[in-house]
Amino acid sequence: MKIALYGPYMFELAAGLRENSENDVRLFLDEATMPRSLLSESVLQDPRLVEVGPWSSRRAILRPSSSEIARRLRDFDVALVTELGPVFAMASRIPFVFIPTGWDLTCGPFPIRSRSSRQRGVADLAAVAVAARLRAGIRNANGIWGAPFRPFVTAAGRLGRQLTDDLPQPIDTTLFAPDLTSKPEVASSGRITIFHPSRMMMSADRFLVETGQWKRNDVLFRGMALAIAEGIDVHLRLLRRESSPDQDQAERLIGRLGLASSVEWLDAGTPRGFTWSELADLYRASDLVVDEFGGWFGLVALEGASCGRPVMNHVDPVVMEAMHPGGHPFLQASDDEEVRNVIVDLLDPDRRARIGEMSRQWILRHHDRSVVGRRAEANLERLGIW
Repeated sequence: MKIALYGPYMFELAAGLRENSENDVRLFLDEATMPRSLLSESVLQDPRLVEVGPWSSRRAILRPSSSEIARRLRDFDVALVTELGPVFAMASRIPFVFIPTGWDLTCGPFPIRSRSSRQRGVADLAAVAVAARLRAGIRNANGIWGAPFRPFVTAAGRLGRQLTDDLPQPIDTTLFAPDLTSKPEVASSGRITIFHPSRMMMSADRFLVETGQWKRNDVLFRGMALAIAEGIDVHLRLLRRESSPDQDQAERLIGRLGLASSVEWLDAGTPRGFTWSELADLYRASDLVVDEFGGWFGLVALEGASCGRPVMNHVDPVVMEAMHPGGHPFLQASDDEEVRNVIVDLLDPDRRARIGEMSRQWILRHHDRSVVGRRAEANLERLGIW
């Protein structure tokens, strides 16, 4: 089958689908939105798999039927798309599936609603025009594959759609893998190193909560303060990101809690940010990876678990039970006291190792890109496309 994929963060799914030699796979990446982490991937130079171009120009969005990307998509049997992909896939008139990443379902189609209580300036007429085309594209998709967390379900409902299937996020488990050459550390001093690479989004803004962007980073900081107050040596590593709206607020809270000497802010030293290899090294150098506390999980949790590290977050238990009735390995914490308890529990290096191994095996079963590629093929078959 000839399968086209469009949009950032589709690289691993493309690689997983390509492992089936019967698939002819092509990934279209827009040069303006290509993830920085991909820049170190040599496969980007393989024109048989990846084509990078100015696909989503303003002209292309306003006149998608005559766009170059819509013309290219017509050469394929099906398109799997994200971000603005539904606009071009609908114009191509081939079957397509929308695989939302977040913004493209919860925010992009609703530009006025998206401004909510955060000061975002005067509504941009271009955003309104783009949103109209995005809404039409999503409504005409043959399927929508997304985890059934409330923000996705609510947004799809506003568009008169339902999520037709779930597709786990694919992970390169060869890159994001434990360092098997090193021996487990013996924490004689009781120190625990935490890596929390998420954006700083702490404000309980209605829009952020509704769209699943509220990460509640402050829960981690307050729980860490409780652990340090008990004499536990905790070292926290954070990423300084331009895309963190609450960066200054986070730094002030860390200062008020007396954590500044225990926190290390990491900067990639380049506007391109960290590569995947650099991030994998940072995961492996930690004792605990912390994702977010807003009710669902993202790539931070999956990449950390794939590297064989315990992961702490807070996910909706009802949704997770429906998705994974056999359970999941993520350590749950929803307030500062529970964060403190997880930190104390993981002072035992043997327990960290056991949880890390369990996490790694869970990722291999559910999120390895080859596994997800076969899952995508099964989903297409259920839609009558395969």
